[in-house]
Amino acid sequence: MVENTGSGGILGWFHFQFHPKTAPFSSHKTLFAFLWVATFASVFLWQRNTISGFLVLGGVSVSQPPKLRPVVFCLTEFGGVGDGVTLNTEAFERAVAAISKLGNNGGGQLNVPPGRWLTAPFNLTSHITLFLASDAVILAIQDEKYWPLMPALPSYGYGREHPGPRYSSLIHGQNLIDVVITGHNGTINGQGQTWWTKYRQKLLNHTRGPLIQILWSSNIVISNITLRDSPFWTLHPYDCKNVTVKNVTILAPVSHAPNTDGIDPGMIRLLLLLFCIFCCTRNFNKSQYL
Repeated sequence: MVENTGSGGILGWFHFQFHPKTAPFSSHKTLFAFLWVATFASVFLWQRNTISGFLVLGGVSVSQPPKLRPVVFCLTEFGGVGDGVTLNTEAFERAVAAISKLGNNGGGQLNVPPGRWLTAPFNLTSHITLFLASDAVILAIQDEKYWPLMPALPSYGYGREHPGPRYSSLIHGQNLIDVVITGHNGTINGQGQTWWTKYRQKLLNHTRGPLIQILWSSNIVISNITLRDSPFWTLHPYDCKNVTVKNVTILAPVSHAPNTDGIDPGMIRLLLLLFCIFCCTRNFNKSQYL
């Protein structure tokens, strides 16, 4: 807030006065405070850039994906079309299959370029980096017929919302090692509105699927992305070791989006959660399936 002091100039809440007896001491205090603030700001900026995984130095553009694996692929090489209409499930599956053959050589990186990439659920593999460009959006298909069924959650032994099997997550992995999902803050959008409506109207016969679920795996990093509008829980690592979630934004409407929990870790050994923003709903029918 700024106040006008008249013709003498515009000052905020800072009024400078000179006191000869205390001037040296005050100047030292001011200098110390200035240096402290400058140091803190420098450390904060360094942490922000470092935690994102990439140091932006010398005006280097971050529009180009960095090479984080020995072999790098682009989704378009496997027939991907980012028009928001074409179904890209087979493109993702072919890309993951190619990377699965590179495990002994450091794995592979799959770049998802700018665009809207509609897909049904697909599985990850070990030693993979899924990298989303800043304007890349992975869109979940809304028709539940494309979502395969899986056994009930291991931690419950029965369906969370219905007895029996449940829908798969959009991005799924199990018994994996060294999995990274990152980017320049690209988005994975579960398009959960249809799921939420059908859930409220009791039109679903199985428990909704999470956006990302990784089971019985180790060395997992999820960073620098936005996850939004999950059909059910957003991020569900279960019985995993060494899981890092950093600089992740998780969004869903505060109302009318039942059980879109931000992160639901289960039986995790060594979970590091840093600089994340969650805005979502966590509620369910406690009278049943609890």
